[in-house]
Amino acid sequence: MHRPDVQALFALYHLGLDGSGVYRFRNLADCARHCQVPAGQLQRWLQDDRIDADAVKSVAFNLTRYHVDAQFVAPEHAGALIAEAYRGFRDAQRQTRGRSGGEFVHDVNYDDIWGDGYRGPD
Repeated sequence: MHRPDVQALFALYHLGLDGSGVYRFRNLADCARHCQVPAGQLQRWLQDDRIDADAVKSVAFNLTRYHVDAQFVAPEHAGALIAEAYRGFRDAQRQTRGRSGGEFVHDVNYDDIWGDGYRGPD
């Protein structure tokens, strides 16, 4: 298979959405099989595009919200969700430039899936 563009790779690996907008839980090995490449090659693509797991956890961006939405989006609407999530992630990356790389961002409320201020169970 040819190398997916960065947004398609982001959608596949982080949202579980393939090129048809179909959701499926996918880990690194699943994504590599989908792309018909070794897992190490896929990992290099993710790192080269700055969308690997370390890049995501070092940015103040709540990817969990989009991953939940991806599980329920109709395939015909997946493109809009992918574009929104990818744009939001890249905007968050631009805002965190200058920080030391690789630090985990603790100010993201991962329990606030819907953006309504939920802080988790008491």
